[in-house]
Amino acid sequence: MSNYKMQNWDYSKLDKNMKVVFVTAEFNRDFTKALEDINEELLRVNWFNNVEKFLVPGAFEIPAFVKLVKQKLNPDLIICFWVVIRWETTHYEMVAWESARGIMNISIEDKNSTAYINWILTCENEEQVKARISPIYALSGLNLLAERKKVKNSKK
Repeated sequence: MSNYKMQNWDYSKLDKNMKVVFVTAEFNRDFTKALEDINEELLRVNWFNNVEKFLVPGAFEIPAFVKLVKQKLNPDLIICFWVVIRWETTHYEMVAWESARGIMNISIEDKNSTAYINWILTCENEEQVKARISPIYALSGLNLLAERKKVKNSKK
C-alpha cells in the first residue's frame, strides 16, 4: 500500500458552516459506517459541523441519489462512501466502474459548483478494506475546497 501523505491546506479561510453531505452505501455497512465515523470526526475537530448523512442500499444507487441531493440541498461538498469486495466473483468490477462513472459524470455536469469526493474501496478481502479506512476522504474534500478558494482569489 502507498505511503502517500496528503498535505493539509489552511482551512481557516473556509466557511465552517458550509454544507457537507455524506452519501453512503448500506451494503458492507460495518465498513461504510467506519468510513463515515472517521471522516465525520476529522470534520468535527476542524469545526465543520454542518454534516448531513444519507444511506442508500448499495453502490449503484449512489449516483442517482447524489444527483437528487445536489438538486434539493445544493451542498458545498458531497462525499460518497462505498465498499466493494471482490471475493469469488467479478461482479464487483461492474459495480465499481459503473457507479464511479456515474459520480464522475455528475461532477463534470455540475461545472464545479459542488465538490465531489467519490471514495470507493475496491478490495480483494476484508483485511484490505480495514487497512484503508482513513480520514483522507474528508481531508481530500477540504483540500479541494481550499484549492478552489485559492484559485478564485487569484483571479480577482
